[in-house]
Amino acid sequence: MPSAKPTKIFPITTFISDLPANLLPQSPLSSSENGPANGRLVIIGDVHGMRKSLDALLEKVGFDKRKGDHLILVGDLVNKGPDSPGVVDLAIKLGASAVRGNHENAVLNAAMEIKATRDRLPRSGDLTGNLTVPENPEADLPGDTVRDCEVPEKCASPTTRATALALSEHHIDWLAALPLILRVKLPQDITSTLGDTLIVVHAGLTPSIPLEDQNPYDLIHMRSLVRTLSDEGGFKPAESPGEESWVKEWDQWQDKVPSKTTVIFGHDAKRRLQRSRYAIGLDSGCLYGNQLSAVVIGASDGEIEHRIVQVECADMPVAPTSSTKQDDDLMVV
Repeated sequence: MPSAKPTKIFPITTFISDLPANLLPQSPLSSSENGPANGRLVIIGDVHGMRKSLDALLEKVGFDKRKGDHLILVGDLVNKGPDSPGVVDLAIKLGASAVRGNHENAVLNAAMEIKATRDRLPRSGDLTGNLTVPENPEADLPGDTVRDCEVPEKCASPTTRATALALSEHHIDWLAALPLILRVKLPQDITSTLGDTLIVVHAGLTPSIPLEDQNPYDLIHMRSLVRTLSDEGGFKPAESPGEESWVKEWDQWQDKVPSKTTVIFGHDAKRRLQRSRYAIGLDSGCLYGNQLSAVVIGASDGEIEHRIVQVECADMPVAPTSSTKQDDDLMVV
C-alpha cells in the first residue's frame, strides 16, 4: 500500500463493500415476481447537510423505495450545511448506502476528540457523554476544554466540532460504519455503457493500483495525479486540483484493460459536474449555492441506462473559501 499521509484516518470498519445483488437495476423480464420490478440506483453527490436540496432532488427523480429504488451517497453527507442530522436521518430511513468522505472522517475524529475530553472530566449534571446536544452544543463543556486542545493546529475546526455535537450517537455509529469504497457489479446479462463494474468512492482512485491497495487518505482527498519520476508509469495522488483531474488518466487506463470500471465520485466542487467515458463526478457545488446532482441508473429493454438529474440549491449556501482545498476541513489531524 502507498505510504500513509500525515492525516488521521478514523478507524475503518469496512474498506470495500459490495452492493447486494437484489439492489441492482433489473430488466422487467428478469425481475422477481415477488420483488420490486426495475428498481433504480440513485447516486447523489456531496450533500453537506443541505437537507432541503436533497429532498428536492429525490422528489425530482421520483425516488420510491417501494418500487425498488436504492439511494447511494458519494460521501460528505454532513458538515458545513444547515442540517447534517436531517440528512443522516433521511439516509438511514431510506436504507441508503454511502461511502465515507473527508468530512465524515473529520466529524468522526471530532466526535472522538470530544468524547476523550468528556471522559477526562468529572461525571455530573448533564455531562453524560452523549454527543447529542440540542441547544448551544458546547455550553456543557467547561471553559475552553474542547476548543483548546493540546495542539490547536491539529484539532477539528469549530464547524466540524459543532457538527459532531449536533449528531446523535446513532448517527455517529452509522457514519463510522461506512466503507471507503462501494463496489457495484452490474448484471452480466444486460448491455451497459458503464462497463462491468461501478465503483463509488468519495474522491478518486489511482489507476493500475488494485482496489484493496488504494491508500485510504487518497480515496477521500485526491483531486489530481502527479506522475512520479522514479516510475515511468506511476502516479502520485494530489489534493490540489492541478491542471487536470485524475479522471483523464483513469480513462486512458480503462482503455487498456478488458473489463471496464466506471467510477462515480464527488469531492471536486471546483470542477463541478464531470462526465467522461469511465467516470462521473457529482460534486456540483450545492454547498456554495449551485446544483445538487445525481446519476440515475436503471434497466430497460435489456440495457442499463443512466442519466444526470440536477436541482438548484434549496438551502442557504455557504461562502466558499479562497483555498484550493475549499471542500476540505483544513483542521483535520
